[in-house]
Amino acid sequence: MKLLRTTAFLGAMCALLVLPALVYGLDKGTGRLISVTPADGGCVAGPSGNTTEAWDIQPGFTYTITIDNVTECANGGTDPTLNVRVNSSIPGHEYTDLVANYVSPGVYQFSFTLPPEAWCTLPILYCTVPGEWLTTGLFVRRHDGKLNPNGVPYTAHLRASTWGPGCTNPTPILGPECGAVGTEESSWGAIKTIYR
Repeated sequence: MKLLRTTAFLGAMCALLVLPALVYGLDKGTGRLISVTPADGGCVAGPSGNTTEAWDIQPGFTYTITIDNVTECANGGTDPTLNVRVNSSIPGHEYTDLVANYVSPGVYQFSFTLPPEAWCTLPILYCTVPGEWLTTGLFVRRHDGKLNPNGVPYTAHLRASTWGPGCTNPTPILGPECGAVGTEESSWGAIKTIYR
């Protein structure tokens, strides 16, 4: 019974996290995360992962991030700038609105400094409106455009990681929002009370 309540609670929590994106129509665009390069000595590894793709980066450092295949906005990927946003679960840094600069048709670059207290993964969106973090933007795809069995593209995220000597052995930093979700015996009852 406790397992059933825990499963139901986790399902409800996932729905709470996913539904806003569905309600507001946030989708995956054609843009792909193709390069993450350290600008000031930080470590980087990736891309890795068979589904959502991760680029491991080091908190406290700045990276030059390149996306290509942007066609849905910025005048078909030819405008001199493109609004982008990096989302996170870092308290006080839930999202960072940035401006990417034109490199060539459909290709844009921007700089992003990962806060020192970062954890979890950080999805990137483009075609955003600054300050409208819940209702605008398209998620970037994997660098290779890989699709799931239903034909839906997988996304690419930055991932906060610790590193061994010489930028070896990246280990994801797990925080409260990305680690295992604990539940109390009364969790399901609290959820039911809220939604009655």
